[in-house]
Parts: sequence; C-alpha cells; structure tokens
Amino acid sequence: MKNKALLIIILFITYNYSFSQVKIKPSIDEFLFMGSVPQKTKNNSLSDSLLRILFYKIQPENYPKIGFLNNKGEVVIKAKYNMASDFYNNYANIIKDSIYGYINKKGEEVLLKNYEETFFYYGDTGIAKKNGKYGLINRKGDSLTDFTYRMIYNSGFDYFTAQTTSLKSHILNKKGNVVFNKDLTLNIRSNYFDSDSLLVFQEKIEGKKLEGLVNIKGEVLIKPIYNNIYFINDKEFYAVKKDNKYGFINKLGNLTIPLVYDEVKFNINEDLIPVQKKGKWGFINRKNEVVIPFVYDEAHAFLEGLAYVKKGDFYGCINKQNKVKVKFTLEKTKYPFFANKLAIFKKEGKYGFINKKGKIKIPIIYDQVFPFINGLAYVKLNGKFGYINKKGKEIIPIKYKQLWFESEGIIKFAE
Repeated sequence: MKNKALLIIILFITYNYSFSQVKIKPSIDEFLFMGSVPQKTKNNSLSDSLLRILFYKIQPENYPKIGFLNNKGEVVIKAKYNMASDFYNNYANIIKDSIYGYINKKGEEVLLKNYEETFFYYGDTGIAKKNGKYGLINRKGDSLTDFTYRMIYNSGFDYFTAQTTSLKSHILNKKGNVVFNKDLTLNIRSNYFDSDSLLVFQEKIEGKKLEGLVNIKGEVLIKPIYNNIYFINDKEFYAVKKDNKYGFINKLGNLTIPLVYDEVKFNINEDLIPVQKKGKWGFINRKNEVVIPFVYDEAHAFLEGLAYVKKGDFYGCINKQNKVKVKFTLEKTKYPFFANKLAIFKKEGKYGFINKKGKIKIPIIYDQVFPFINGLAYVKLNGKFGYINKKGKEIIPIKYKQLWFESEGIIKFAE
C-alpha cells in the first residue's frame, strides 16, 4: 500500500514539475506539490527541487503562517512558522523569524542561528549555508565538512551531491566524506545516488554533450554515446535519446528497446510503456512487443489496470486488452489516472470523481481536486482547502488557506 501511495505521488508530481536542481519559490497554490515526499525506501527518491521546499527569501509578515494538524484535523502545532517542511523521521524543517532550524512532533524547536540556511531530510546529517557557501552539519549544528561548496543537494537518503562548480560535483556520505568523483574528472548529471546506483555522466565529444553510465567504483559501464539518459520508475531500465529518437537500455547497457520512438513516457507501470511513433501513441512491453496498437492521439501510464488515452478532442480509459472501459467523453485533467479506484472528472470548470465505469461518485462541485491517497483527497472549494473521503464527506473541514499531504500522521496547514 505504501509503494502504491508513493507511485501515485510521483505520478502527479511528474505531471506538474520537471525535476531540475534549482531553488524554488512556490506560490500558495503550489505548496502542496512541494511538500510531497515518498515513503522511505532505498529504491525511490524525488528530486531535490521537490525535497528542499523551504523558501530562500523570508516571506512578508502578513504571509500565511504554517502549523500542523493530526489526521483528525486537530491542531497539534500552532501556525507560527514562516515556512516548514513535512516530517521526515520525526523532524520537520522550519523557518521562524528568519532563522532556520527544525522541530519534533511535540513542537520542540532547535534554531540554528549560525547558518543562513539549513535543511535536513531523512537522517541526522543536514545541508547548511554559511557566508554564501554550503557544507554539511549534524543536528547539533556542528560542521561535518568545510563550507566551500557552491551548492549541495540531497541525493537520496544517505548521500549528497556537492557542487564545486556548475559542472563538477563530489558525492558525499552522511559523515561528510567524499566517496565518489574525488578528483572531479566526471560531470555527474544524476539527482539520486545509493550504494548500488549507476550515475549518469556527461562528456563533450566533437562539440556534442553526450551521456553515459558509471558505477560507484568509477567504472564506465556505458560510454557516452547518448544525447540523454533518463532515470525512470524502474531500476532495471533507463530511457535513452539519440538523434531525436528514444529507446530503453538495461543496467548492462544493452539496448533492449531500439531507438525508434518519437516520444516515450518515463513510467513503466504494470509492465506496459506508452510510446509514440509516426504521431500516434500505443503501448509496448519490455520485449518491445506491441501490446496496444498505435491508434491514439495521446496516452498515459497504466494504473489500477486502466490507462487514459485520447482520441480526437476527448479522453477515455482502456484496459490492457485495449477494451474501452470509460467512454471518450472526458475532458483533460492534470492527473489522468485512477487512484483508490476513483479518477478526477472535469466539467465546465468544476471537478468531481468518477469510478472505473465512468459513473460520477463524488459531485462535480469543486474548484480544484487532487487524486485520492490512502482514502483521502485534497480539495478546494470557494477558495478554501480541506480533505474528503471516498463518499465525499469532509474529514478535515474545507476552511484552510492551504493544506498538504499527510506525512507520518501529520498534516501541514496555512492560515
């Protein structure tokens, strides 16, 4: 169930944001996505731009303050922070009166006044900024590295990517030791790193930037021959692009799906891959066998046995046998998939939910809705936010300026 919830979160984040390593300053309506973090697993991580959700400029005094509710809607930590992250292993990052720090679930604060910025993900090693440069610290605020780096990013749960220049980076462990690329010979492009990870590196060859794969020992497994290598939601496969065509390789570098597709989706869900050829979309399996023919104007990944596809001006849903299960009457939504057996339905600018037969189960009355996760959906009505269950009942009243997803039994809110 946790892995399924993670998949849903990753899916609808990918429909909204590219995973670039840049500082972000989201608007109040974008807070939701920035606060979404996967369940802890060594096999999954979101990019740093989604994890490091703190503002890098303190908001005006009249900006909404952040607090925390339990999953019954009861306030457990009052709204008093300029910004806050979700809880990661019992701690949440905060900004209070322009000072960075963290709190536990009792609301007990540790403010790290000696640093311009701090951020902890899972674990007790955090990123900090001092005199304009970055380093690593522990929860006491003791430095674990020198503050010499241009930027440091979380690269998974136990490692950090530390930029020396815009093109060169060290990989650090949670003790602050350099464990990879010590001599800075490689231009590492990957956002995620683990003990068994492969990393994308880039070289300029005859004026072209090409990418390959290297392991933690520095052994080049795939020479830089591709224009791009993409990590997808499958540890055994990588999407690759060369001369404007897409295919897939395995961990050994073998081209298992040839470079013949004009476009591909980076989600291999339920063993089917949406791919485009000659302007039409279909689905292939891992053996490059066509399972669903190239007849659709658009196609999205399978989830819960159904996939959204487009014909003409409207969308419908098909099963793996290419049978239409929901007729082609659906308008486009940001989140074209089923979650908890329900999907978002849009009509005349309002939103509700349908079941897998296309029948309306929750009325089309909301200004904004997000997919169900663990039986709850986040909704907006008349400018306020709350949570409903699968029967449409308000579980957390629709009265807040902003809410986030539940994390470790706690929900952030803004008022």
